[in-house]
Amino acid sequence: MNRYRMHNWCTPWLMVLLAIGVFAAAQNAHAQAEYDEGIRVYKALLPKAEAGDAEVQTTLGMMRLRGDVVPRDLKVARVWLGKAAVQDHTPAQYYLGQLLMLDVFGANASDLHKQLAEGLGWLRKASREQHQPSQLLYAKTLLQSTLERPYGHSKVEAQQHLNACAETHLQCTQFALELLDNNQHEAYCPKSDLCEQKKRLLYMLANAEDSHARYRLSKFEGEDRMFWLRRAARLGHPQASFELAERVLNNQVPLQPEDPAVLALLNSAAQQGVIEAMHLLGSLLHEGTRFPVNKPLGLQWLNLAAEHGHEPSKQLLAQLRVPADSNPANDKVESAQPTESTP
Repeated sequence: MNRYRMHNWCTPWLMVLLAIGVFAAAQNAHAQAEYDEGIRVYKALLPKAEAGDAEVQTTLGMMRLRGDVVPRDLKVARVWLGKAAVQDHTPAQYYLGQLLMLDVFGANASDLHKQLAEGLGWLRKASREQHQPSQLLYAKTLLQSTLERPYGHSKVEAQQHLNACAETHLQCTQFALELLDNNQHEAYCPKSDLCEQKKRLLYMLANAEDSHARYRLSKFEGEDRMFWLRRAARLGHPQASFELAERVLNNQVPLQPEDPAVLALLNSAAQQGVIEAMHLLGSLLHEGTRFPVNKPLGLQWLNLAAEHGHEPSKQLLAQLRVPADSNPANDKVESAQPTESTP
């Protein structure tokens, strides 16, 4: 009887172990099949690469560089990419330049300078062919360097490559803007050559649905500020959402059909951490004049703003005689659902 019970108890577990073993064997077989297929493809491409096909040489170089279908071998990757690069194949020049600059071959101190200079040289060649990833990497490497002429290369030329790339490639546009900002985002930009350069780059980003670029344009002199503020708010930009809601509530501007409702604007800004929006939303929900009254939710927003050090919220809570710690707010406060499209 005991042996029968033991058999009944063990059988399900033996079946599980057997299933695991079958699954593992299937996985290993699948991995082996993929590996064999990768080797087959690699060998099939070898004759074309050896015959001088730059595209295929680059493919083999990248296969060796990634190591996902054939064993990773950086030296072999360098050989194939080098063969394609000397044939002016820009993707090969781009990848070879990165390979050399990463010092993956363990060059000694005396050879390292030459290797880095060669890597930048390949990036420059690809950049001159308008290869956008190369233009971006070449510009970043040189323009972020503290050296006057990094490894013999010109920062002036790098800036030229970046300017050309910034006209069509958004990553270049963003980097060019970062250089002009120099880690400083002005709240107000009067007319100047610098501001005009920034504005041109911001136009490109704004047209690509960049909400922050649209918000920044709302601060530039000579721009239609409400036009850009609305467009930024429609994309959910937190500060733009708050400022638009505040202006509507103060009867300075009306909502347009494409604009979110005021409650939705304030809720979006508050959820994204705008303290002033937390305070305004909390006070309006608590008093119930503009929106349907919701005192518990209003107190949550006021408490959250107070926890962030917002003095008007602290003062309002004191006036309401509600201790700031009696209704602790969670990290993410419940959303206030809009019920009206106008204030």
